[in-house]
Amino acid sequence: MTESGKTKCQICGCEISEENSYVFKGAVLCEDCHMEETHPVITCDPKAVRSAKVLSQSDRPSGKDSLDDLQKALYKFVTDKGKVTLQEICAEFNLSPVRAQNQLAILRHLELIKGKKEADNTYIVPF
Repeated sequence: MTESGKTKCQICGCEISEENSYVFKGAVLCEDCHMEETHPVITCDPKAVRSAKVLSQSDRPSGKDSLDDLQKALYKFVTDKGKVTLQEICAEFNLSPVRAQNQLAILRHLELIKGKKEADNTYIVPF
């Protein structure tokens, strides 16, 4: 803890107060990082895929139109390269594996990307 009663999240580096910090596996985290670490998104979730399809039939933005800037960049990275590993994504976007997997799960639910097993490696490829 710093003198001002603030500290930094050990994942994203944002400044947080003591009352807004969480300790998880010995690391001090902000609320967003704590949620991502303790409640990861399930990648292969048929209900989420179905929900995304139903949403795409409404008047609201869906699919690629509903992505935030990070998700758009991740999708472009995967489509430009053709196939990438989780490690490549983490390095390219400076993301923790959990945060990267959460973002990729959203793209999977929208059926924009999928996993593909080749030998002993798993790649993320366009759907």
